[in-house]
Amino acid sequence: MNKELNLAYEILSKVVIDKSYVSIELNKCLNKGGTYNSALVTKIVYGVLENDIALDYFVARFVKKQPSMPILILLKITAFVGHNINSIPHYALVNEIVSIAKKIDVHQAGFVNAVSKKLISEQMTYPNPKDKIKYLSVRYNYPEWVITELLKEHDEQFVEELVSAELSTKTHIRVNLDRVSADDFRVMLDDREIGYETSYYDYTLYVDYAKLLDCGELKEYYVVQGLPSIITCNVLGADHGNVLDVCSAPGGKSVYLAHNRNINVFACDIHPHRVDLVKKYAESVGVKVRTCVQDATKLVDKWIGKFDYVMCDVPCSNIGVSRKKPDVFLNKTKEDMNTLSGLQLKILETASNYVVSGGILQYSTCTILSKENKCVIDKFLKSHPEFELTPIDFGDINIHNEDNKYTFYPNMTGTEGFFIGRLRKK
Repeated sequence: MNKELNLAYEILSKVVIDKSYVSIELNKCLNKGGTYNSALVTKIVYGVLENDIALDYFVARFVKKQPSMPILILLKITAFVGHNINSIPHYALVNEIVSIAKKIDVHQAGFVNAVSKKLISEQMTYPNPKDKIKYLSVRYNYPEWVITELLKEHDEQFVEELVSAELSTKTHIRVNLDRVSADDFRVMLDDREIGYETSYYDYTLYVDYAKLLDCGELKEYYVVQGLPSIITCNVLGADHGNVLDVCSAPGGKSVYLAHNRNINVFACDIHPHRVDLVKKYAESVGVKVRTCVQDATKLVDKWIGKFDYVMCDVPCSNIGVSRKKPDVFLNKTKEDMNTLSGLQLKILETASNYVVSGGILQYSTCTILSKENKCVIDKFLKSHPEFELTPIDFGDINIHNEDNKYTFYPNMTGTEGFFIGRLRKK
């Protein structure tokens, strides 16, 4: 029995069928213990998700009708492993996949056996590049509706460069400067032969996280935090007074800001269990963050005009981070984007009431679609002339700037995709 294939199927079933998060399910399975290759399990799970649309397209060549979702997951595993992982012999791969299929539906075992052999023996194919939308969708794992939206805003060459952009596969971390200097931490990594790459700030790095985790003695010296999250905090410019983070969970931005003892950080979220995550995170690194459960679309009268800085890092389609979170597209539709833009505007309008005169209201997302970004800002400004966009200095990063509305396109910046608009109350 190949434990890695069984675990990969178990995790993918939770993610695809039960709509769980891949990071959560992967950690659950890998923390169970046992003798198996965790790196191989991770490679299979992420490999299938990162190539989900291409694998759908490939499997469709060999089936007359769409299989049930459990069987389809098995066939995708077969196709990915058969063409990308040499450590599992093809005969062993087919035998194990058929064995799993028998547990799902014994009547499907013969079908799975026959299709699996075809998937392994045939070469992966893609649509004709002349069919630009389908080709880009299948080749780079973006739903057709996303490609269509991007082509409304950019020319074909830019869109292909955007969706094909290759980013670092390493994990992004921030050095905990309260406990160690950035230079000393890099020496620690060098001494332990842990690979890393430089990031935008001297205290941020892309690291070989698997090796870093093996060095438990370094745990107190760093936190895992995405570069967009860090940049968003830094350009807020909070150096005094009260800061409100209205969509704070899991707490990365609030906790980072709270390291500055000159400001008071207030963090809220609509879900109690996510507020608990913020509390625990703040406690673990020894900073003070005031928390509460609060729907960001509902006005809190006692907060009106009380905050010098208000951050709205709003729920979004997450399209900008799909390379790091390949399960993003599994449960997203164009209709979701339209619904989200209304929610985003409502959050921004509600939060604007809390800003003092001369204070900052900052709007950010981890998507690159205008409907969720500049369109939301533009609608807000039409009905709120008391606010104005302010310029932001990002240094040498090649950012798309449209009237002080800043979009980080991965093909231009080398980072994940995100958006920031900083408004000042007159």
